[in-house]
Amino acid sequence: MSSNLDTFEKWEKQGLLKEKLKLIEGLVAENVTHEKIALRLGISQKTLNKMKNKHIEFARAFSKGETILKDSLISAIYKKAMGFHQEESQTLIEDVGGKQKRKLVKTNKYYPPDLSSAKYLLIVKFGRSFNDKKDELYLMEKRINNKEDVWEYEK
Repeated sequence: MSSNLDTFEKWEKQGLLKEKLKLIEGLVAENVTHEKIALRLGISQKTLNKMKNKHIEFARAFSKGETILKDSLISAIYKKAMGFHQEESQTLIEDVGGKQKRKLVKTNKYYPPDLSSAKYLLIVKFGRSFNDKKDELYLMEKRINNKEDVWEYEK
């Protein structure tokens, strides 16, 4: 009977399923390729894809990982858009009288707001009205709705 179990069901029976699903979430959140995820799980890519299509929990683990990755990227873009301070530390080793002295130097570096990151977030979060090409987009949408084949610029 156990020979008819697929890998997912074997992991479930062995009590390894939750651990494997968490591993998948984490790897997807780190933008690891499907090939490397399959390798880490000890299965082939073909088996990985079959399991993704057959078992909803497996597909959900990928989806959760993608959501985590997306949220992390949006947070990073937000941080860059708003500007931020970052403390950097460096350990200097000096030779004083034959003895090594370690000195920890901390500097607070400021990264100013990035306009392109701010524009991107405005467009993504608040729509087309913040896009530089909003007029062109409006014209394209109007032509598509009117099913026009000729695309001439209107002034």
